[in-house]
Amino acid sequence: MMRERFAAQFMIEKLLREQVGVPARTRWARLMGRSPLGANCAGWYEGAQGEMVVGEKLSTLSPEWAVFHALPIGGHGWDIDHVLVGPGGVVTINTKQHHGRRVHVDRRSILLDARPVPYLRHAKFEAERVTTLLEQRRILSTPVIPLVVFVGARSIDVQAEPSPVTVLDADELAVWLTALPDMLGAAERLDIVQILDNPSMWIDVPLESGEGLRETFTLLQAEVRAARLQRRVLLPIEFTLAGLAAVGVVTAATTMVSGLLASQ
Repeated sequence: MMRERFAAQFMIEKLLREQVGVPARTRWARLMGRSPLGANCAGWYEGAQGEMVVGEKLSTLSPEWAVFHALPIGGHGWDIDHVLVGPGGVVTINTKQHHGRRVHVDRRSILLDARPVPYLRHAKFEAERVTTLLEQRRILSTPVIPLVVFVGARSIDVQAEPSPVTVLDADELAVWLTALPDMLGAAERLDIVQILDNPSMWIDVPLESGEGLRETFTLLQAEVRAARLQRRVLLPIEFTLAGLAAVGVVTAATTMVSGLLASQ
């Protein structure tokens, strides 16, 4: 069932399919701290990391909230990162990870370090898509709420709320959801959850359960982190020690020559 899918599963599936064709790193590449990720995989890896962070935030919600992750809706490999059903209504979340970037939000746009990005349009589309899917089977008593949730942003400056989309930092998410006014009763929530949980609702749902994906991704994460450590910490130390050793050899040789000349 769809509630068995885990955070970032869709992104991880795409990432690992692409990684199959990536050659293993040479010993020299490992020494230099080269990333094990393929040329087209870095974005998917970062995206998966962000979705997993939001998944952890959502896991802190009360049992009244049903949480779905990585729901495929087709259209060039598109999925909805998270869909929630709770007392506050039905919520879709479009997750974006941008470490250290400045986010500016106004009524019509989101700027990322002054560059426009289409996140409002995407979030609105996802909420409309879920609305359409649900209303084919039942009448909704309240609109689906679209969110854009940023992970790791340096700052989020909201000049004006871009209704109907709400933009949040991941650290604000659980509190914001909990503070929503009650809109759905228990019976209505159960009905919606049962509809969303049905795989026939969704496009191109893989037949496999995702078993083994987490383990494979965890191993890849360990390799990426080790490569990053090698680049940032160990490699500079190795070059520094090599430089000191070279200086030591030159100094020793100079001392030896000076000693020989003095003895003549």
